[in-house]
Amino acid sequence: MKKPENKFWLLFYVYLVFIAGIASFIYVLLKYRDFSFLGVLLFGVLIFASDNLSAPLPKTGSVSVNFGISLASLIIFGPSTAILVTFISIFNIREILKRVPYYKHLFNAGQYLISFAWAAVFFEYFYDRSQTNFFYARNIWVIFLVTYIFFILNTTLTAGAISLSTKINILNIWIFNFAWIIPFQFFLSAVAIAIAFLYIKYSPFTLLFTSLPLIIAQYTYLLRIKERKIILNSIMQIVKIMEAKDIYTAGHSMRVADYCEGIARKLRLNEYDIEIIRNLASLHDIGKVQIDLFILNKTAKLTKKDWDEIKKHPVVSYEIVKNIDFLRDRATTVLYHHEKYDGTGYPFGKKGNEIPLFARILCVADSYDSMTTDRPYRPALTVEQAIKELLDNKNTQFDPVISDAMVNLIMQEGLIAYSTDEGNDEE
Repeated sequence: MKKPENKFWLLFYVYLVFIAGIASFIYVLLKYRDFSFLGVLLFGVLIFASDNLSAPLPKTGSVSVNFGISLASLIIFGPSTAILVTFISIFNIREILKRVPYYKHLFNAGQYLISFAWAAVFFEYFYDRSQTNFFYARNIWVIFLVTYIFFILNTTLTAGAISLSTKINILNIWIFNFAWIIPFQFFLSAVAIAIAFLYIKYSPFTLLFTSLPLIIAQYTYLLRIKERKIILNSIMQIVKIMEAKDIYTAGHSMRVADYCEGIARKLRLNEYDIEIIRNLASLHDIGKVQIDLFILNKTAKLTKKDWDEIKKHPVVSYEIVKNIDFLRDRATTVLYHHEKYDGTGYPFGKKGNEIPLFARILCVADSYDSMTTDRPYRPALTVEQAIKELLDNKNTQFDPVISDAMVNLIMQEGLIAYSTDEGNDEE
């Protein structure tokens, strides 16, 4: 939160959502009083386990099957039982131990109760409980529709909080963070239908064969996310050690990662791609570990032999990155990040759209940080000078669209007021 007024309106929004959530919770309990103690107990235990073993998404929220469990309890027992089950999911021990700020707990509780309460009211109004055929078409459609009503309410309320905090358009936030998980909601509907059908048809014992395996699978995914972070952290330690030996490039990789993320958002890439390009940017110069520091810190003009050594680092970086499972498919990003838009770069002289989009983004971000950082052979350029370089070298060194995106990013960050209309004669 960059301004005090942002924080005021954000906290106002948080308290408003929390109060509305508690009101919605009470309304459902009073309107539908026939709750099942057994249902609350069984499904409460399941949803507590599910929520506390949820796997974090790259940027916002987490992957969990807890809505599928709440929805199953709604189908079987009705809104009052389901809203109590949902209320139990609010108590996330992991977040408490991590000392997540209190207002985040309040907001999460409020938005989840609002979303589920009104989805449950809609469900009970349209769902025909008199039908003996569980797979009655209208009822199945109601289940799927309720899933997306919950999803839209839940994600819109969350996007609103992020928008107030960051001053980014709420629609952009929703698209970036949530649009890509729309298909996952269909899966949750199917899960809920399966759990409810087996429970009604046979017995509560069937929960062992439906919900628990899903929670175990979710926990396995959580472990995989942690393993991935450990691998990345280990490699980043190598990068930090390497940069610590070269005072001129200390922090370079992290800054380039930040610039890449900014450009990617300007280009409206999805959240998954943004996370991938950040990771790739963080590792793009890891191949320099094999270059003699004497060459990297040389103040005199580099010889042809020196340049030949330096030009090897994209290939070395690629050989390292391609062995990381979740980066393998985009590893060519680091291989081609010194290619130029007009084909005069290295190591292969690729040009235009022959260069992958991520590599073109990385080229601009890497070049800008290099230009604005002191080097052994020259002082840093000013921001104004660096922007002029970005604009003057559009269509030659840089992709023109990405170059403009980088300039707009710099302007947005308030570093300088500069018009991209200048130097655009090439377009």
